[in-house]
Amino acid sequence: MLCSRCLKLSLILIFLFAGLSSLSANADEKTGSAAGSSGEKDDSLSSAPDTADLLRIALDDFHAVLRPLWHESYAEEDFKSIREKAPVLQQKILALIRIPAPAELSQDEGKLNTFLSKRQELAFNVMELNRAAKDGHDSTLASAFESMHWTYEELEKFFAVQIEALDQFHETLYFLWYRALPERKYGVIRETAPVIKAEVDSLMKVPVPSGYNIKKDEFEKKKVALKDAVYTFAQTCEKGTEDDIDAALKATHDRFAELDSLLR
Repeated sequence: MLCSRCLKLSLILIFLFAGLSSLSANADEKTGSAAGSSGEKDDSLSSAPDTADLLRIALDDFHAVLRPLWHESYAEEDFKSIREKAPVLQQKILALIRIPAPAELSQDEGKLNTFLSKRQELAFNVMELNRAAKDGHDSTLASAFESMHWTYEELEKFFAVQIEALDQFHETLYFLWYRALPERKYGVIRETAPVIKAEVDSLMKVPVPSGYNIKKDEFEKKKVALKDAVYTFAQTCEKGTEDDIDAALKATHDRFAELDSLLR
């Protein structure tokens, strides 16, 4: 009997073989057409993006589909939209998988192995999401989607400048938005308000991180908008109704999404 790890690897290989065969055929057809029309070597290949840039583009393409599903469909339990977009995510992950690992990762065997493992895990989780989208109940789909999303987050860290204060804020907000609020745990939400308020204060001290083409004024504006939303949320938790807390937490979540999108 196959062990679970072997079975998982076998499924990934089958998944990749089917997708990559199709992608390779399309790529060969396009290459052949281009060569046939010109009859000459394409000098533009010498200025083609490196693998790190290609991976960043492919990951952004994947995220463009994932983002509204995570922040809107999943939050609103719109499982119909997730089911409809699951095949699109599978197409996007195939494009990501066929790109070689960045050359700089080859210099660190540990990082390279972690990258390859996370990418394989994401491919597997996308496949599991598609299976749940076809055959699973909403609860199964939700679990598969959440697992896939967090695997994406782990892979994305290879290509993003990490902001510790933002990551800490995100963890607390995630708990409030995806755990405490759906379960109507308003006592816990009220108790956590001072924590997230302190975390946004720490975030306000963070400058524009290097490696981002972002104007300082725009970055600061998004941070201030988030801080205002968090302070309103914390104040609402002190004396507001449950409906008021719902609205204030949603505003906080929306302002965070706007700041986060600026950094991706």
